[in-house]
Formats: sequence, structure tokens, C-alpha cells
Amino acid sequence: MANIRDVARMANVSIATVSRVINGSENVSEETRKKVLNAMKKLNYKPMMSFKTTSRELFKTIGILIPDIRGYHYSDIVMAIEEYAYSKGFDVMLALPKGEPDAEQHVLDQYFRRKVDGVILGELYGGSKLIQRFEKSGIPMVVIDFAVDEINFDTVNVDNIGGGYAAIKYLYEYGHRKILFIPGPENSPAALDREKGIRKFIDKVGKDNVEIYYGVHRGYNSEHGWVSVVRHLQEHGLNFTAIFAVNDWAAIGAMDALKEHGIKVPDQVSVIGFDDAPFSNYTNPRLTTVMQPRWEMGTTAAQLLIERITDKRARLPRNIILPTKIVERESVKQI
Repeated sequence: MANIRDVARMANVSIATVSRVINGSENVSEETRKKVLNAMKKLNYKPMMSFKTTSRELFKTIGILIPDIRGYHYSDIVMAIEEYAYSKGFDVMLALPKGEPDAEQHVLDQYFRRKVDGVILGELYGGSKLIQRFEKSGIPMVVIDFAVDEINFDTVNVDNIGGGYAAIKYLYEYGHRKILFIPGPENSPAALDREKGIRKFIDKVGKDNVEIYYGVHRGYNSEHGWVSVVRHLQEHGLNFTAIFAVNDWAAIGAMDALKEHGIKVPDQVSVIGFDDAPFSNYTNPRLTTVMQPRWEMGTTAAQLLIERITDKRARLPRNIILPTKIVERESVKQI
């Protein structure tokens, strides 16, 4: 079995240099780093964990960092990752930093110290700078549900821009010209991409042909939909014929607020959500929404990562964009 000395000998560098590469140090030239990583791959050398281990065999482990598993979105993704990983003989290690950058940094530091075989990252609120250490050390990584400017690793995303575009277009084709949009968090790339989809459609049809009002309370929870609708009605009255909510939870809150004000869905106001949550088929009326292929996202991410871990051949990074589609139910009416 190869050891750190074998790697240093093949790369023609010192053992200390190999150690710096393994630990993601900045004090290594890019040329040297590549030589060391190539030697590690050829020798199939895997550094030992930084803590003492027992004599048992170490399992292959995937570290998963996901904002949280409340609701259905990330829980479905994580279950798909775990199911595929288990079928390939991999354990998973799950962390939930709840969108806090300091917690994200701590989790990634722990994964790095424990020498996980690979990492799957969900939406990363602290930005891509947090993962540079993994890039430099050569630990395989897949980013899921998180847009990155420079693709240096495999990514799996839903076409959120296309989904936002499709939702507004759907309402427009049903005759709606005054639409209240309930936006998501400002630090959520997925939510911002859905807004980009709206702007893309407006640019196509022209600002004079459709008017979008923005809810005042950003977020993914039911309360954000409820508050946005209530405040808009208080300040402007019922000056819209449809609502597009950033996700189905916000859509549920919006529908509840409309009901409290005696406004019928879809007779007076149509509502469309985003996600195709498990409960969307059981609302009253049943919710029309944009479907995200959550299980496919998790399975694809796990597949890409395990291929990186087990196949030592060099490959260009892959950027997988999964399509969305409108699921038509009863909450949108032609006017």
C-alpha cells in the first residue's frame, strides 16, 4: 500500500510539500500541486484521518452539507443521495448549518480534517470561497442546487430561471397581466434565479404588457406568503389577478391570506407555486405549481461524486441542469 513517502518520491517533492497539498495550503505552486495530486491518483494513495483510528477498515464516506431538512425539498434530495450511496457501498455524513456561513465553515473544516472521500454541497450561503480548500486538495466535490460562477467541479442544478419564466408565462397565457410575486430570501441563489426568469419574460413581452408587484416579506415559509398578501391588500387593495409564489409553502400562506379576506381562489385570484410539494395535490383548490425533480437531483449528484471517487481518470467538470415543468391542477383560472 502506497504511503506519503511514495507520493513524494513519484512527484519529486518533499514529504512536507505533499502534506501541504493534502491540507489545502496556499503555500504551494499550482504546478507542484498538480504533480502531487497526479501522483496520489496513480498510487491510489488516500491520507489517513487526522485522529486515531481502530484497526477496523475505514469505510468510504461522503460528507453532505445541506442548509436544513425541514419540509420536503432537501429531505428528498438527501434520501436520494443516501439510497444511491448505500447501493454503492458508501456511508454518508450529514450536516445542517441552517444557512449560517460560520456554521458552514465549521462543517467543511470538520469534513476536511476527517478526510471524507468526497463532498456534496447544497445551497451555500457563505459563498464559493468556503470550498476553495477542497478544490486545492483534490477532494472530489459536487455542488447541488447552488449556482457557481466558475465551474471547477461537477454541479447539479434545476433550471430555476426557466422555471420562473415558465410560471409567469403560464399566468400570462391565462390572461393575467397584474401579478403579485412573493420572492424568496435575498441570499438564496435559487430564489434569485426564479426572479431572473420573471425579468426575462418581462423583457420579452415588454413592461407595458404585464405588471409585477413584489411582496414585501421575502422567504420560503408560509408566513412570508401570508404577510406579503395581507400587507399588499392593506396598502394597495386587490389590484392583481394572480400570485406567483417562490415555493409551495409561500403559496399556501398566500392562499390562506386570500381566504381570510374573502377572496376566492381561483375565481378572483389565481395562484401558482414552485416545487410540486407532496401536499400541493391536497390543497383546496389543488395547487398548480412548477415541478422540481428533487429525487433525480440527489441521485445524479451521488452518481457524479462516486464516479469521481472510484474512477481516477481525469475528466472535465460536468454541469447538469435538470428541467422543470408545470403541473396543472385547479388554482389557476383563465380570465
